[in-house]
Amino acid sequence: MKVYLLILVILLSIFCFCDKDNSINGIKIPAGAYAYTGYDSTGVKIVMGWTKIVFDDNIYISGEWELDKIGDPENIGPQVGSGNLVGSLENHQLFLNLNPDFVDNNVFLTCLYDDQKLTGKWNYSGFPGIINYGTFVAEKK
Repeated sequence: MKVYLLILVILLSIFCFCDKDNSINGIKIPAGAYAYTGYDSTGVKIVMGWTKIVFDDNIYISGEWELDKIGDPENIGPQVGSGNLVGSLENHQLFLNLNPDFVDNNVFLTCLYDDQKLTGKWNYSGFPGIINYGTFVAEKK
């Protein structure tokens, strides 16, 4: 009986240890997604979660995302919650729109493409132009 209990404890410990690597801020990260952290223009962490990009062909990208805000940042646009994304890859430059169904209320990500780590800039844009901006880091899980 003690052996079975010991094995159960070991298996649960392994499961819990492995699961921590696949979540960020309490959000489970899907396989192949990037663990995402966004910062405001002063370097303060404002959102955490994940983004997943799928190459539809050599240029066009689709995908999804789920992000939670950290603290109470202002004017960060619709980059909280979850949604679909679209984008493109041109000359190793990645362009993503987190809100493809919006005309004037968008969060755009730009960075050099790297399969393992994305480091770039985000901006929240509307009819008046860029409303807010910052940086982000996303690491493949």
